[in-house]
Amino acid sequence: MADSAHLAAMPLSELLDVQRTPFYRPQDMWNTLVNAQTCAGRELRDACDLASRNGPLFLEMVALLTMPESDRTLDRLSDAGIFLAPDPARSLRPDHTALLRSNEGLGLWLRYAATPTGYLNVFDGADIFGTACANDHTRIDKILRVLVASARDRTDAAPSIMVETAPLNPLVHLCSQVAPHWLARLLDIGANPNQRNQRGMPLTVAAMRAEALRLHNGGQDVMHAHASLHALANLLKRYGGDLMAPNRRGVPAVALLTFHGLCGAAEALLASGADPNAADAHGNTLMHHLTHAARLQDDPTHSDNARLAHYLLIVASRYGGDLTRVNGNGHTAREWLPASLPLDARVDDAFIGTVRATAFRRIKALC
Repeated sequence: MADSAHLAAMPLSELLDVQRTPFYRPQDMWNTLVNAQTCAGRELRDACDLASRNGPLFLEMVALLTMPESDRTLDRLSDAGIFLAPDPARSLRPDHTALLRSNEGLGLWLRYAATPTGYLNVFDGADIFGTACANDHTRIDKILRVLVASARDRTDAAPSIMVETAPLNPLVHLCSQVAPHWLARLLDIGANPNQRNQRGMPLTVAAMRAEALRLHNGGQDVMHAHASLHALANLLKRYGGDLMAPNRRGVPAVALLTFHGLCGAAEALLASGADPNAADAHGNTLMHHLTHAARLQDDPTHSDNARLAHYLLIVASRYGGDLTRVNGNGHTAREWLPASLPLDARVDDAFIGTVRATAFRRIKALC
């Protein structure tokens, strides 16, 4: 017979562990979880209220946690609100399915995926510097699998809402910023290499910007396409990332990084295969965007962007950038290039020094 006082004192994780033993019946577990006076019951109710106050999640979780894992079908998980965006179950990997159906997986879901901000706590200080112990590594790997399987990496919607609304700082963006050594694994388990944040910024820009700023803060030259920038660009490309991905306003990644003062990161994308002649819906190429910015060189509010654009035009021309491509309105990029900014300008130390100083100003202004 179950010792109800003993069960009442158990935290949720411990209660789920003893559930596997033959000493406790499913009814004992149910009674413990629905009781607001038990430790596990309060813990579960508090977690569910954070995710969906006064919603059905609490009773759905009680039902899931007290049934055999073999009965936790994908349809049952979906009905409970475990999947946070439409139809993620279609592409679930078998190991992800098994993890989500387990007590451990459901516990991780409650802690990190149930609320729109729970995933922000995945990486701690040790993980940021890449020195997590083996247990931490295993734990984080499981959390990431749960987050991707449940679609928390794609939406900030509450459970059962089932809409895909981009988070302010999606999981894969966060990973590239604070735990870049986990990025390859996160992409490998199914995170979207073209994920945009709430403001429409693509991962290509977020990740390359984060790496470039790490290098800059470490004393490295922002004008140089460092090896780690090449490696990151190739990683994104390998998983299907668009190296020229535009923001919501249609400005391509290479141009965005340039205007942020991160010229080395912009060049690394070009070196890794970003096509300077790829046209957007309006027929504009990277060269159109850069010359459009460069022509504002005499406007004090745009002169920094113009100087950076001029430099990147010189760089992009080395990677096949064509000024003669015609956009949807019949204009070539060359038409917008001021005669005072030739692409055969001498790129000497003085020129680079001026561009570098401009880049520093942009970095300082945007950080």
